[in-house]
Amino acid sequence: METIKIIIWLVASYLIGSIPFGLIVSKLLFHADLRKLGSGNIGATNVLRNFGLQPFVAVMLLDMSKGFIAVAVAKASGFSNSWALLAGLFSIVGHNWSLYLGFKGGKGIATSAGVIIAAFPYQVIIAVVGIFLLGAALTRYMSVGSISAAFAFPIATYIYFMHKLDAYWANLALAILASAFAIYKHRENIKRLMEGTEPKISKGKKGRKLEDRSSGRGELGDRHFFPPR
Repeated sequence: METIKIIIWLVASYLIGSIPFGLIVSKLLFHADLRKLGSGNIGATNVLRNFGLQPFVAVMLLDMSKGFIAVAVAKASGFSNSWALLAGLFSIVGHNWSLYLGFKGGKGIATSAGVIIAAFPYQVIIAVVGIFLLGAALTRYMSVGSISAAFAFPIATYIYFMHKLDAYWANLALAILASAFAIYKHRENIKRLMEGTEPKISKGKKGRKLEDRSSGRGELGDRHFFPPR
């Protein structure tokens, strides 16, 4: 019976992770298909690029909740740490390769953040978030912040658990896999960074938008959260 419960929740975690909140927000509130705008990605960064700060925050929190719920419910159901982390990994896989989008999806950063918050000590959380903010702030590239955080996640996890890996090997395994997924999903960003065509985070009056002129992609502009009636 316990095995059946675990399998059911792993499948449920994948299906929850597959929910494309960025696409849902773009269609319900702006009557637009996010996959045809900006980078074409369904994640929060592309929402920021096309619709502004408030929708970005909403989508980011919704995507984070997918990873958080997968782990939190598993723990509340009495699953071991390893199974709870596997549920979190399934939610990340669902976000990255969504069943509802023909196994296409986002890059897993926000969903991974939800898993980290639910399953890792605050020292690891602070390290990963700090590296993300530092990378994004210094370079004005959101992707640099995300990639930097992806590299920092397994390193911070190893440093924290290095003397008790026998008990927390699953945390390190998840950190390595989540990091590998994130870096793999950012391969186009890495290519654009090398070519000098990656869009930057804008400053000043239009700070909600991302500069996208260099990539030749259009934007819908700095929208309010709700479209005009």
